[in-house]
Amino acid sequence: MAITTYQAIVVSTTDPDRYVATVRDFELTFNHPDELNWNKRGVQINEALLWALGACESIVAGAFHRQKHFPYYDLYLTLKGIKYDQPKRLGLDEIHLTPHFRTSASQSDCESFVEFMESRCPVFDNLSNTVPIKSSVEKVSVN
Repeated sequence: MAITTYQAIVVSTTDPDRYVATVRDFELTFNHPDELNWNKRGVQINEALLWALGACESIVAGAFHRQKHFPYYDLYLTLKGIKYDQPKRLGLDEIHLTPHFRTSASQSDCESFVEFMESRCPVFDNLSNTVPIKSSVEKVSVN
């Protein structure tokens, strides 16, 4: 059984509300999610989560639509993360995902293909099912 490992590194910056994440040669800047401290220098965490889900669903659609005999000319997805005033949890309370297909396929075929997309999307799987997170702390001494 082969094991694949993915790695990301997130570092703080001199700005206490700004963090920089790197994955391979790619970099993304994140902002503190507090609305009062929001500025346009970074993505909020919940926005990045929606971004990842939308990208994953789009990639699945592009990779499998021919194999599943689902013709479409264009696809875009709208994603909305809902956070209630009195949240039930720390993260988003709901995510609304709406794929928009330009297709000759029926509504029923579109719905079936979206169900297939959801069944093959790793981000959807991680959000829908509990994924164990194992933390370990490494203390770095100050010189």
